[in-house]
Amino acid sequence: MSAETPADRRTSNRILGLVVAVVLALLVGAWLLVAAVSYQRSFSAEIPLVQRADFAQAAGTMEPWNRQYTTRALVMEQWQRGAALLADGDYNGAIAALDIAYRNDIGDEQLLALYHKAQDTQALATNRKAHLQHGHEGPGGTLTEQQIER
Repeated sequence: MSAETPADRRTSNRILGLVVAVVLALLVGAWLLVAAVSYQRSFSAEIPLVQRADFAQAAGTMEPWNRQYTTRALVMEQWQRGAALLADGDYNGAIAALDIAYRNDIGDEQLLALYHKAQDTQALATNRKAHLQHGHEGPGGTLTEQQIER
């Protein structure tokens, strides 16, 4: 049996170091690629909103230093929240959430359409009350407690 020389050990250590470095580079590259693909998928109009929000959240979590990714995660979170609030009939809450989303992602047609829908719902609901309230008014604009629209 031949004994391993110090030169052999140095060569083995260099090779091992190189292998570890290559593996680490591949892992980091794969991590960054998954984050980038997740970010891009969050823009796909063919994917349901919930999945788009999940993709944006994944990208933001994987690269918390990347402002584009974290902003997209915020936009999608608020967009999803606004859609849920509007579906529940809370148009004021929906407008507040969608306003945050749209200020951070101006130009998305789907987001803008939902934002306008929430605003239209609010306008219809509040204008209706105003018109009904005006119809209840007595002489000089007086109202009884029972005539107040809520």
